[in-house]
Amino acid sequence: MPDAAGAAGAAPRAAPRIVFLHGVMPRSGTNYLQSLLELHPDVVVNPHGVRELPFLNTVEDARIYEGRFLRLYQRNRESFSDLETFCYMVSGFLRRIEAEFPADKTVVIKSPHTRMMRYFPYLFPTERCLIVLRDGRRAVQSTIDTWPLRFLGRTFADVCREWSFGTEAALEAQSRMSADACRLVRFEDAVASPDGTARDLLRFLDLSEERYPFERIGDLPILGSSRVSRRDGEVSWTPVKKPEGFDPSKRQIDWSRKRRTVFDAVAGDMQKKAGYAA
Repeated sequence: MPDAAGAAGAAPRAAPRIVFLHGVMPRSGTNYLQSLLELHPDVVVNPHGVRELPFLNTVEDARIYEGRFLRLYQRNRESFSDLETFCYMVSGFLRRIEAEFPADKTVVIKSPHTRMMRYFPYLFPTERCLIVLRDGRRAVQSTIDTWPLRFLGRTFADVCREWSFGTEAALEAQSRMSADACRLVRFEDAVASPDGTARDLLRFLDLSEERYPFERIGDLPILGSSRVSRRDGEVSWTPVKKPEGFDPSKRQIDWSRKRRTVFDAVAGDMQKKAGYAA
């Protein structure tokens, strides 16, 4: 067993690359982007069985916990910075990944949210992120197809607002980060040109194109489609074979005049800012 001096002089263990995949809201296309990446033999998804890891969504809750923690012994306020205890939790999970996966792997962690995305560069200064954008109209429609609106529940306007806020957070985060750290991907582009999107992602993540099975892209199953994956009236997350001509990026939107008016009022400006036609 090496002594302390030998351990201190040993070279640090090389760590796998960790990449965060965010969508502006659920139903934005993160499952499809993850499936494209997962085809690469050097990519690991859902580490330790964790399918989604909404760290950023819980920043406000972390502050509440931190306040309770510091109230137990007031003098600790002199020793802890804002969100420091939360950062310990985040870094602990990252160290767990680094300890259990080899250095030649790229580990993808998914979260279909961009709330508090402005904290990403501070919580993850060495990690990269991919952000999936989707046309607001289809993201909203897919959401209410998957989770139908209920009486006294969230409204159509609430869903439109969620998409608008998520997209605004994504665009703002990208503007704060370097091109080497953050990449925006449009779901529509990924569906229209999966080969081109895959090549772009591989270059961004420094993954070998020679090792990527482009011939298997067409065989990717559908996962959680709001229409194709329905079982007993609900959306199933069991993979299903892709039907001929399946293209969720061009799905027809048949809204009443009232819904079109609500969407334009709540999310119309962000729809244009995100580069989607009115």
